[in-house]
Amino acid sequence: MTSTWSLTPGTRWLDRHTLAGGAPYRLITLTPTGSGLLREKVLDRPGHDLPAAMTEVLRRLETAGLVQAPTPPAAGHHDVTLVIPARSHPDPLRALLARLPADLPVTIVDDGSPTPLAVLADQRPHTTVLRHETSRGPAAARNAGAALVTTGWIGFLDADTLPDPDWIDRLLGHIQHTDQTGAGKVVLAAPRIHALPGTGTSAWFEQQVCALDLGGTPSDVGIGLPVSYVPSAALLVATDAFRAVGGFDEDMHVGEDVDLVWRLATHGRIRYLPDIAVAHRPRGTLTAALARRVDYGRSAADLGRRHPGALRHVDISAWSFAPWAAAILIHPAAGAALAAATTAIAIAPWGMPDLSPAHARRLAATGHLRAAGALGRWLIRPLWPLTAAVALAHPRTGGRLALAAAAGLAYLTSLEIREKRPLTHIPGSLLARTLDDLAYSIGVWHGAVQQRTTEPLRPRIRDLPRIGRWRRA
Repeated sequence: MTSTWSLTPGTRWLDRHTLAGGAPYRLITLTPTGSGLLREKVLDRPGHDLPAAMTEVLRRLETAGLVQAPTPPAAGHHDVTLVIPARSHPDPLRALLARLPADLPVTIVDDGSPTPLAVLADQRPHTTVLRHETSRGPAAARNAGAALVTTGWIGFLDADTLPDPDWIDRLLGHIQHTDQTGAGKVVLAAPRIHALPGTGTSAWFEQQVCALDLGGTPSDVGIGLPVSYVPSAALLVATDAFRAVGGFDEDMHVGEDVDLVWRLATHGRIRYLPDIAVAHRPRGTLTAALARRVDYGRSAADLGRRHPGALRHVDISAWSFAPWAAAILIHPAAGAALAAATTAIAIAPWGMPDLSPAHARRLAATGHLRAAGALGRWLIRPLWPLTAAVALAHPRTGGRLALAAAAGLAYLTSLEIREKRPLTHIPGSLLARTLDDLAYSIGVWHGAVQQRTTEPLRPRIRDLPRIGRWRRA
């Protein structure tokens, strides 16, 4: 929790007026007045009234992932109804309900549980239980509960979670301290999900790599942003926006939360707020956990079909992609030459005219290094079957691919260190992440073959030269 505006982890000043950081990595040069106000009156200082122009600068820097807002006080939950889809035994739900405020209205949608959950309505005030005699899936269960809501906000919580008691109040506190007009209006907010400790290999696996944990940096959420979606395990959604997009797609049994978030993004701002936490119970066995990863991967093809161009496992500038592609497919010397050429273009007067040559050189070099990690990850997740096949068929190229994949593992290690995990935990974490990558990738390829699409396998190459503009010039 923070009481003042602050730079996000990894962001820093390059000089008096230039900030570097965010994802994608970028440099932003402020005016002398703006940088002076930001450094001397805003960052790391208690809140006070700010000029409207400064508020807009902060919103833009926050959206770019360069600054994070102070933690506001919690708000009340009087305008919220909580919907819990459940295909469960009553006992886990009793533990969940015991952590909620007594006056919070709750609708449990019993999605064909073997033991009916109606008894829970008699054990807690303000609790309604709606039952589907046969399971219709979590999306249909959430929609059925949401249809009964008369409040302005709908909370969604999975039955296998344990939230902090005030998680809704704190999400609403954040929302109420944002501009709730126009494009800045927040229509969905989500907390950080973390795995509960436990025993056995499944608990170990989930502790090492919780698929629902999106990290500790607050972020806007959407296609092409550092956090592209939030899981439906815990959400707070504006009722009018939820109904405007038609709720969850009931034909989807996995990936329906990603689909909802991407459709909702056209109605307002979506925020990931990791200073608020909801715990998630690990699955019963390691096999079940890995099978779920396969399901997640399989949903990628369906999402790609519904949202063409939206789902990409790597997002990289053409200026950094080209050198690394040349190094792998042609020769390392070709890659080095292209890297030198793109850096020379960047520092030329017409390359990045808003940056000094030193800053342009730094941006190009950092982009190349980060691209190595991102491409290495892509070669493993989800491309490892193709990577392995090419390596076996063409050993020389395979050696370069192995080096690129090693860069991906080095990138993962750097993330572990950045998360301040003990170095002794890193080998176990890398093992769990490798299992996660293998299972997820199997699902991606299965879905791609089943739906006859390459959508989830393609990279996003941005910053392509505008050939048409050159021709006109």
